[in-house]
Order: sequence, then structure tokens, then C-alpha cells
Amino acid sequence: MFLNINLFLKHLALLAVCIGGDKLGEGASKPALLRAFIDNATHALIGLIAGDIVLGSVKQHHLTRQEYYILVLEAAIVSSFIDLDHFIEAKSIRLQDATNLDRRPFLHNSAICVLIFILVIVLHRMDSNGLLSIAGAMALGAFSTHHTRDATRRGIWFKVPYLETSTPAIPYTVYLALVSAIPHAISQLLRLTGRAHPQMSRLIEMV
Repeated sequence: MFLNINLFLKHLALLAVCIGGDKLGEGASKPALLRAFIDNATHALIGLIAGDIVLGSVKQHHLTRQEYYILVLEAAIVSSFIDLDHFIEAKSIRLQDATNLDRRPFLHNSAICVLIFILVIVLHRMDSNGLLSIAGAMALGAFSTHHTRDATRRGIWFKVPYLETSTPAIPYTVYLALVSAIPHAISQLLRLTGRAHPQMSRLIEMV
């Protein structure tokens, strides 16, 4: 039995980005544009590291270096671009309009995570080389970590036809635990569905 140092360091980096990004973004004295940039960069870095943890567990797919970089970049970009819905909802490019909406913008609906979850399962059963399902898993990680981080302020929002609900804001420690667990839950999803069985990375390895 030994500690998986590589995975341990990735989790330390993930927690450092979560906490450091939030601390950097605090303070009403900072310009709104700077706070928005820090917030969005934090989302992107969380998505990137979470995506890298997932990719570390799919070694049996034998990803090329180019495929790896494309997939991890996808996770970062999707996690960042989710916040564009603020501007779309505001119908304005002004930051003040985008951050003072009277309702949650559409890409922050966590029903999207359920749809992507189902899509990953379908793709994993249909895709012979697994790349499409892994790409879907990157999007799932991006959306779920983004929504979880935002839930520390406004809770999880879930809207489908005939049903709309939201949770209270989640405690910060719960947020950190969930963000750490999400990549492993997605890895488990890839392992349990379809024909391919990725090699799971664990913090404690048995020898």
C-alpha cells in the first residue's frame, strides 16, 4: 500500500485553486472587472484540473498527447464559457448588466448535468474508441464543478418542465469535498458503463 503522490498533488492543486481563487476575488474594493476575471479564471482552472484527474483514470484508452491536450483544454474552456450566459440573458455586453440579473441564467440550470450524464452513458455504449464519451465526461466535469462552486452563494438550481427548485447555499467545506469527489465519480461512471473499463487512479494504491 502506498500513497499515489501524483494524484495527491493534483488534489492539493485543485483545493489550492478553489480556496486561493475565492480569497483573491474577495473584497468590494477590487474593480468589478478584476473580480469577474478572477472568478472566471478560477472556474477554468478547476475544470482543467478536474479534467486532468479524470483523464488520468482512462489510461486504457491510450490517449495521444494531442488528444489529451484537446480534452483538458475542453474542460477548462467549457467551465469558463458557462458564464457567457449572463451576457446572453442580460442581452448586453456590459458587466454591470450581466451581474445584476433578476433570475439565474440558463446554463446554470443543473438539469444540464443530468442531460450530459445520460449523453455520456449513451456515447460510451456507441463509441468504439471512447473519445466521444470522454469528451462528454469533460463537459460533465466542467458543468458540475462550476455549478457546485456557484452553489456556495446561491445553491443548486434545477429547472425542468413543470418543476423548478433550488437548494440553500451549500457550506464551503461541502463544496470542497464535492469538487474533489466529482472527477472520481465521473471516472467511476466511465468504468461502469459501456465496453471500456478505465484504470482507476486512487489516492492509496494497493501493491
